[in-house]
This record gives sequence, C-alpha cells and structure tokens, in this order.
Amino acid sequence: MKLLQVGPCLICLILLGPLVSSGQCELIKRDIENVRSTAVEVLQLSDTLEVFVSAVGRTKQYRTARSNTRKAQIYSGEILAAAYRAVATVAEARQRAETCGAADVERHLSHAAGSAEKVRDLADQAFGYAKRAYASRSLAGMQTYLKKALTTIREAEVAASAAAFAASEAHFSTSPEVLVAAGKGP
Repeated sequence: MKLLQVGPCLICLILLGPLVSSGQCELIKRDIENVRSTAVEVLQLSDTLEVFVSAVGRTKQYRTARSNTRKAQIYSGEILAAAYRAVATVAEARQRAETCGAADVERHLSHAAGSAEKVRDLADQAFGYAKRAYASRSLAGMQTYLKKALTTIREAEVAASAAAFAASEAHFSTSPEVLVAAGKGP
C-alpha cells in the first residue's frame, strides 16, 4: 500500500528533475557574472587602498597618518569581504556547471576558483598588515606595515585579474548551444 503512495512522488521527481536542472543551468551565467564583477570590485577597492597608503607614505604628521591608516584598514577589510564573496560564488557556479554537465565551463570556473582563493588568502594577509599598521604607535611602523599590505594587495590584484579573465572565459563557454549539447539547456 505504501509503495503505491511513493510511486506518484517518485514519478514527479523523475519528470521534474530535468526542469530543475535546466533552471540551474540558466543561473550559471548570473553566478559567473557575479564572480567577474566581484573580482573587478577587488581591483577597484585596491586602487582606493593605494591612495590612502601613498598618503601615509608622504605625510610627516602622526595624526594624519593614523587617520589614513584607519581608512586603509577599512578598505583592506572590504577587499577581504569581496574575496570571500568571490570564493563562495565561484563554488556555487562550479556546482551548477557540474550539475549541467558543462565541462568547459567547469574547467574555466576551476581556474577562477583557484585565483579567487589566492585573492582571499592574500587579502587576509594584507588585512593583518593593515591592522598592525593601525595598532602601531609610530609613523615609521605604520608606513612599514602599510607598504607590506600594499605589496600583498598588488599580488592579489594579479590573482583578481586572473579570476575575472577565467570568469569571462566561462561566460563565453555558456552559450545555449553548449548547454543544449550537454543536454541541460533550453
């Protein structure tokens, strides 16, 4: 008797499975665009961070340097938050690509994931330097730690550019023809 009750539910799941999978495939492009835009956001924030770091490097007044160091710390924290968002979004996009059977997209997203993780790790390191700079009680200490933070962020910029490029490649690999060939498209 219970077997008869389970039967219709099982049939519904089998029939609705391709529709759910197709919906997942349509969301890949949105996720990929989110990865790319987050990587670009990291690049923009790092430009702003550089402005405050260079201001600290030029100043001779402790109060001004401390104020700019605090702003640099805030921007490095925003870079770190964006990097964490990129890692989470690319993981979700990879899962959707795997569900859709889009191997080429998944390959590009794998490269984007590696780059996003590198950005996150470097941003975490830079944020640590920025915190130490703000905690420093000397102008020279602030300048030294902020130079280290900036150097680390410049490395993160390279990785962010690589993540944005890989996401763009993944986006171009998500044409309807590719998704239909994988059996999951419209």
